Amino acid sequence: MTRYVSRASASKHGLLTQLKIAVMMRLLVGLLSILAWQAPAPSLGGLSISGGQKMNRFVVMVDAGYLLRQSIEILSNRVSKSRSELEIIDPAGLIKALLDKSDATLNLASKELLRVYWYDGVMPNGLTNQQRALVNVDDVQFRAGTVNGRGQQKGVDSLIVTDLIELTSHHAICDAVLVTGDSDLAVGIEIAQKRGVRIAVLGVEDLAAGVAHHQSFEITSRADRVGMLGQADIAQALRYAPAQSSAGQQSAVSTAAPVPVASPSTAPVQLDQPRIEAAVQAFIASQGSLEGCVNDTTNRIDAAVDRALLHHVYTELAHGSLTIPEKVLARQVFRAAISL
Repeated sequence: MTRYVSRASASKHGLLTQLKIAVMMRLLVGLLSILAWQAPAPSLGGLSISGGQKMNRFVVMVDAGYLLRQSIEILSNRVSKSRSELEIIDPAGLIKALLDKSDATLNLASKELLRVYWYDGVMPNGLTNQQRALVNVDDVQFRAGTVNGRGQQKGVDSLIVTDLIELTSHHAICDAVLVTGDSDLAVGIEIAQKRGVRIAVLGVEDLAAGVAHHQSFEITSRADRVGMLGQADIAQALRYAPAQSSAGQQSAVSTAAPVPVASPSTAPVQLDQPRIEAAVQAFIASQGSLEGCVNDTTNRIDAAVDRALLHHVYTELAHGSLTIPEKVLARQVFRAAISL
């Protein structure tokens, strides 16, 4: 009798153990399902999955201070750096130019635009004419920073980073295009990329006019793609409109008798083209393989090679810092020699 009871107890104990294991397995499977639903993994190609649907949208984020500052230098042929002398004659055309360049840089033809974010500092007295021109353009959202007493915009870089991280956290986009030169955006770029989002950075430059892109290496080196807007891209939408007072002063100066230049530093810089060409050729000869150092799409020279090239030319000329025209000529000679 005792032996029979022991066997029954053992059988009952084994059944309970199996039941506990089955319940624990069901709870574990349920927990894993909940975790998988709360933290969906990005799929291949930079498309984030949320609720079983693939997000196939992109966003363009424009640092207006950078874009317009570069544009006025180009369109005025470096006569002006004042945004107040830049007129947006076709706001919708400007946005289209940005979208076209974004598409060409990241191949976005199959993607849907979420919106264009336009970031700019706002004065205490309200929006400027430039800013009002952009407010009512379709698919554009104005994001306001501030302007300090020295006319510098503040808070724009943190707004861009915050918006970029929030959009990627909610799997709202698969691609982002940033029109900027600010190194402070590097951390936002890295976080977005870790979440499966492709990042392109657009700069604004015109080497023929002596206007470099002025973008930080920290962002161009981290971006998946880098594109450039030039004079041909912006000239149909923006116009250099010098202030009347400046125009009147220029007219008065032009009708007055010539005034001798007292300081030699204001004299026009004469390019020593033969020496610059010789310095560039000597630099090329001193290097190993330079294959691939010039981007076929943007025509930009690799940043490390560019620094070494300009330093070599600076050393050879030995007259102090290189001027913008000297840098432009050195780069042109280098590109022409490499393309042969």
